[in-house]
Amino acid sequence: MAHYETTVKGNIAELRDFINLKKSTLGITISTEDEVEGNVGDIKYYVAGYERFAYIGQNRVSLNVTMIESGEYVRVIATSLGGSQGVFMKINHWSEDNFLGAFTNIIEEYKKKAENCF
Repeated sequence: MAHYETTVKGNIAELRDFINLKKSTLGITISTEDEVEGNVGDIKYYVAGYERFAYIGQNRVSLNVTMIESGEYVRVIATSLGGSQGVFMKINHWSEDNFLGAFTNIIEEYKKKAENCF
C-alpha cells in the first residue's frame, strides 16, 4: 500500500475536473469504478475509486481518493492498493507506487496552477 496526503487551495469541483482532464496520464487502462459526493454541514466531500491494469505485475491495482473541502482548501488523501505479488506477504510495491506517483504528479501540477491563480 502506498499513501499520499496534501492540502491544496481551491474547491472539489475544480480539482475533480482537473483530475478528469489529466486522467489519461494515469494509464491507458484507467477506469473510474465509483464516485460519491456530498456534504456534512459546510464540509464537502468526494470519494472516488480508480483502477488500472499493471503490466509489470500482470494484475489490477486500485487508487482510492478522498477529498474534503473546508473553506478555500481541499484536503486530498490517496491510497493505492493491490498490484503486488506474493501469497502470504507483499513482495513488491511497484504498481502501487507507480499509480500513486502518477496521481501525485497531477495534484502537484494543480497546486502550482492554483498558486499562480490566487
